[in-house]
Amino acid sequence: MKIILVDDDPIVILLQKKLMEKVGMIDDVITFTGGEEAVSFLESVQNTGEDFLVFLDINMPGLTGWQVLDKLIDLELDTNISVIIITSSIEQAEMEKSTEYAQIIDFWIKPFNLQSFSRLKEREVTQKFFKEA
Repeated sequence: MKIILVDDDPIVILLQKKLMEKVGMIDDVITFTGGEEAVSFLESVQNTGEDFLVFLDINMPGLTGWQVLDKLIDLELDTNISVIIITSSIEQAEMEKSTEYAQIIDFWIKPFNLQSFSRLKEREVTQKFFKEA
């Protein structure tokens, strides 16, 4: 099990890691500042059977979050991946588009907070990404 953070803003990545630590999420976190690197990594571990929780920014230079998701589907890498979209976009169309992707389990609008991460403990699909009590 690994958590993957994909955001072009290193401050957002740092904040995510700090909040995850506070709520007791696992320490196995990998970060990427671009979608291309994230896709390459996931392609390299595709046959491990490992589960991934990906926090994915939509608006990034290079591959956008949507393009990352499309590549994962094209490469058939989307089976063990749960995605939480994290975006500063308040466009309703973005939220509606997120419903088209089976691997998207949540849609967060920045700024997120400690409660955003705490609520993940209540979801069956994300409980395994927390340390044992």
